[in-house]
Amino acid sequence: MPLKKSDSGSWASDTTYIKKGGQNMTFKVKNINVLGTTLTIESNLGGTKFLIIPPMGTKDFEFTCFGSEPMSWSFDISTNSDAFIVTWELFSTWIQGDPPNA
Repeated sequence: MPLKKSDSGSWASDTTYIKKGGQNMTFKVKNINVLGTTLTIESNLGGTKFLIIPPMGTKDFEFTCFGSEPMSWSFDISTNSDAFIVTWELFSTWIQGDPPNA
């Protein structure tokens, strides 16, 4: 199933992000700082991903869970870096406006 853009934004500190989505939720995260950064995203449905993102670099954080769409996803975003600012786009197999998929 193709991924469709669901949302976008930026993070500059630890936060929680909640979104209805599909079986695949992929964050494309870009570090817009001149220093490298660490990023951990923990999902209520798909485990935990930890990556180091180089300056001006982009990394994908992919989460999957089998089931009926839409699903209620919750993501805890955190970093160990002193300097942290990233932009992100979220892509999903189900976005707001799509019919439920049972």
